[in-house]
Amino acid sequence: MSYFFKNKYVVGLIFITVVIFVFMGMSTVERPKANVVENALGNIISPIQKFIYNIGESIENTFHFFREIKTLKEQNEELSVKLDQLEHENRSIQELKEENRRLREMLELKERMEQFDMVGAEIVSKNPGNWFHTFIIDKGTAHGLKKKCAVITTKGLVGYINDIGTNWASVITIIDSNSSVASHVVRTQDITIVKGDLTLQDQGLCKMTYISKGSDIIAGDVIETSGMGGIYPKGLLVGKVKEIKPEAHGISQYAIIEPAVNFERLNEVFVIRNTNYLISE
Repeated sequence: MSYFFKNKYVVGLIFITVVIFVFMGMSTVERPKANVVENALGNIISPIQKFIYNIGESIENTFHFFREIKTLKEQNEELSVKLDQLEHENRSIQELKEENRRLREMLELKERMEQFDMVGAEIVSKNPGNWFHTFIIDKGTAHGLKKKCAVITTKGLVGYINDIGTNWASVITIIDSNSSVASHVVRTQDITIVKGDLTLQDQGLCKMTYISKGSDIIAGDVIETSGMGGIYPKGLLVGKVKEIKPEAHGISQYAIIEPAVNFERLNEVFVIRNTNYLISE
């Protein structure tokens, strides 16, 4: 107990507190005018009251600030969840639009090429690398397919079946170095051969050979199948001339061909089952 009274800070705090309460009690009594003592105490206590009031306000504002932060955090989390949902819905809509576009293109292809008996197939495996030199589809002899059936997309010529099983088939594309396509230039009617090339296949390009030096084939010319060769029907879009270059021997020229099909993004193809369209060599 003696320690308590010896601690001047504790005694001072108690004294100030008692004085404040006394002053507050006196201030509640209605009188016309404060006496000298009350006036003196008021002058002393008012700054202290103001200080204590400001501390209380600061504490309340601090708690209010933290409550607002918590509320904002909860609202932000809710908005993040809604944003994720909207992004997911947007992706779903875009996927549906893309699926609708592909189906519409497939329908248009079947209507445009009604002379062909075609079956759709999905690519289930491809050769290593970014470009499709060869790949496997999910249809085979059980679906009426056989070797050398032509394979196309809504964009143009892809290649042909070179190996087959009951429910699968291997397709070799026109950019593969082992491939060749009997073709012609639509504008000039030049008969040519479009071949895969080892130096070009990893760029998704082909090579058109046997172009005479007097030919007026130019960049941008459209190339189609000629119907000769025993594999591809006539009139399938192969691609367009990207560049004309002279052969090393200088006797003829060759052209670099940009295929109509993007061999980096193939997912679905059509296989032409009937072969009565073929023109013998």
